[in-house]
Amino acid sequence: MLEPSSSTYFLSNVESISASFNSIGLLIAAAVLVATFKFTTLLQSLSTLTKLKPKHIVVIAFSIFLVAFTTSLLNGLRVHNVQNAILTNQTQIISGCITDHKIIRGNSREEMFVISNVKFKYNDYATEQYFFANRNHNTFIKNGQCVTIVFLPKQENGILKIDKV
Repeated sequence: MLEPSSSTYFLSNVESISASFNSIGLLIAAAVLVATFKFTTLLQSLSTLTKLKPKHIVVIAFSIFLVAFTTSLLNGLRVHNVQNAILTNQTQIISGCITDHKIIRGNSREEMFVISNVKFKYNDYATEQYFFANRNHNTFIKNGQCVTIVFLPKQENGILKIDKV
């Protein structure tokens, strides 16, 4: 649905992100780890090396897996929600010139600007589905620059596409 044009400055790759591969990969890794612990002496060797009981090593490994798997599922759900919003045409398009552009520096870099009374805010730690502040986008976004933006108003005005006007 999001098609690039000759004037496209930024285009989200959210439509091509497949969240299922991460979860499947983690499940395969867990199965390999269980098989390795069960059918080799690795668990006993780790126990000797770390001076921890084998059961504690298994609990630690399972906890790490559980955190990684939960994070993967939640990220996948977030991507799915954005993909679904695009497919159900919940996007909006706005054209105009950028005003009130501000860069806020702190532990991370955050930027904001306004187009036709619609506020856009983004940072340098956003996920790949939205426009974010990084060195590649440093010079284009500035006051007076005229653009057309495709965004998701129900997802905090997440920017999916920016075209130069």
